[in-house]
Amino acid sequence: MTCRLLAVNFDSADPLQLARFWRDLLGWKLAVGPHDGAALVPGDGAGFGFHFLPAQEQKSGQNERHFHLTSASAEDQQHTVTKALRLGARHVDVGQRPEEGHIVLADPEGNEFCVMTRSD
Repeated sequence: MTCRLLAVNFDSADPLQLARFWRDLLGWKLAVGPHDGAALVPGDGAGFGFHFLPAQEQKSGQNERHFHLTSASAEDQQHTVTKALRLGARHVDVGQRPEEGHIVLADPEGNEFCVMTRSD
């Protein structure tokens, strides 16, 4: 029997808004789901998608897990950061040091993610 990863689920105060942020950042396709949820389907061959589901509670504290988005160069990294900020992300400090080279952001609901270059 074979098992595969279908989706990563996110609790969200506003699933459609959060899905739109990630759609616009990653270029994936949006599908509105049942029960006020939303889903993203990758267009880049990734083997799984994202599901955004209504949350009963607000996010509190730092995430235990987060995404690392990779960029081909420092210029590409800055382009991704600028795009994310324009879409509603913000810079966050989780204890990273400047010499580490990656940039830590949070999406509109406060979920942290890193934008890195391939050399990080």
